[in-house]
Amino acid sequence: MKKINIACWSVGEHAQRNILPAISICYSVELIGLYTRNKVVKNVQSEKYNCKAYIDPQALLADERVDAVYISSPTSEHSAQIKACLLAGKSVLVEKTALANKKEVESFIVLAKEKGCFILEAFMYRFHEQYLTLEKIIRLKRFGEIKKLDCEFGFPHLNSDNIRYSKKLDGGALFDAGAYTLSSLRYLLGEDLSLQFSNVFYDLSYEVDIRGFAVFKKNGIIATSSWGFGLAYSNKIRVWTDTALIEVDRAYSKREEEYDIKVMANGNLLEKIIIPAQNHFVSMLNYFSSCFSDVDKSSACLNDLINQSVFLDKVREWKQ
Repeated sequence: MKKINIACWSVGEHAQRNILPAISICYSVELIGLYTRNKVVKNVQSEKYNCKAYIDPQALLADERVDAVYISSPTSEHSAQIKACLLAGKSVLVEKTALANKKEVESFIVLAKEKGCFILEAFMYRFHEQYLTLEKIIRLKRFGEIKKLDCEFGFPHLNSDNIRYSKKLDGGALFDAGAYTLSSLRYLLGEDLSLQFSNVFYDLSYEVDIRGFAVFKKNGIIATSSWGFGLAYSNKIRVWTDTALIEVDRAYSKREEEYDIKVMANGNLLEKIIIPAQNHFVSMLNYFSSCFSDVDKSSACLNDLINQSVFLDKVREWKQ
């Protein structure tokens, strides 16, 4: 497989800790260069990974060697950056939440198709074998018919200067932790879930939403999504069937270590499915690379982008 040349636009803590190391060991992508306004970070990281340090975004976009751009800036910056990448003929891997405005998503999908590009929203968990195994269990009804599906992701408050707490930067728990849980409901049960109720909570101490939940229904299945900041840590998916309770811990954010899926029946451990250690950022990059030679995959990325945007809008705008 031909390696895809990628450049990074914005290099925050997440990119430094997870994405750049993943690119360096990934067989399907090669880091060509990076740009960030922080000159110290730009110089240190470009030297560390032996790649070009672009003087500005225009230089990055003008580099004909670059096939794709990884964007890890705050959500508020994504619109201008994604548009610039597409106009330059570069496909995009962008951190969630990709875009805060559904109309922008629709216009960018049109632009991407015109330019022969695609956009993948970086939900890395869905490329981990733990999630793929759960998806297969559900599809094959291995432990019976699903009656209830619960997805949870929340954690204690971070420092108040974290970008997640900035309204100006389109922060908030819905676009962060909530985006994970809502995406997993879509992936596991389909796009035709019917929203029954949702509530997004605010706190006077913060300028953004800090937690929320949503309840969906489909063919007798109840599905819930819960998320938030300032909560005891929870990172799991729980599937309740007519014969078993399937528990997936560390469902969204994972370290590179062994995990499992526990299947309980009437209080007893029925089965423990061991999932070997895996770097789900590398797996995501490999999938992203494969989309360049697979029209169906690249089209699916664009469809997924609009479907996620619709889901977020429904939850955010729901009124009784």
